[in-house]
Amino acid sequence: GIALIAAIHTIVRVSITQLRQRTIQGLRRETLAEHRRFLSRLDHELKNPLTALRAGLTTLKLTPLDEQQLQLVNTLETETLRLTRLITDLRKLADLETQPLNLQPVDLAKFVSTVLQIERDRFEAAQRTLSTTLHATQPSWLFDEDLLALAIHNLLDNALKYSRPGGAIRLEVVTGQELTVQVSDQGIGIPENALPQIWEELYRAHPDEMIPGSGIGLALVKAIVERHEGFVDVVSTPGQGTSITIHLPAPSHS
Repeated sequence: GIALIAAIHTIVRVSITQLRQRTIQGLRRETLAEHRRFLSRLDHELKNPLTALRAGLTTLKLTPLDEQQLQLVNTLETETLRLTRLITDLRKLADLETQPLNLQPVDLAKFVSTVLQIERDRFEAAQRTLSTTLHATQPSWLFDEDLLALAIHNLLDNALKYSRPGGAIRLEVVTGQELTVQVSDQGIGIPENALPQIWEELYRAHPDEMIPGSGIGLALVKAIVERHEGFVDVVSTPGQGTSITIHLPAPSHS
């Protein structure tokens, strides 16, 4: 009798645990689905008005304006473009949750060289230096090339924005048990109390700084890495710089 009661207790406990897990997973799926629907609605509702606003501002600039009026129109145009980029980034974030990954073996040396070629001009224009290093025990790795390139672009963009003229930014790619991609800068750093929130959408660690940005870049990085079943971490010291590292697991083949 005691053994039977213990067995029934164990079965009930396991069943409750499994039910709780299924409930949590179901709620998580519903939350993600609602999140996608919200971002899609936001994109749909704002895209057309923003397009019309940009067209109207372009037409307005063709009319005679005094210096103060022209400055106001330019400001409105800048903010409209910022909102357009924000909507575009939010749409990318929503699409990441549903679109399949295009996993292909990627030649790492060619990939790093292409990234450097794309980014070099804007870094030189901003008076920052960008260096890259590759330590690869195998020549290729399996990942979605376009998405990982987007993640690296966002990390480099942050490093550029939050570093000073003359600053050095380093991109380091290493393979071994995993693929790691690290972007390091010598910029203003991130306050310790802000580190847990930097991956959240629209969050900005330095909201008072006169630095353009949507607060979507790192959220996109995290979503891209997690779609690859990897993770991303950050080490930062205010006033000294930040290093953000992407970790991707070893592919089944490359």
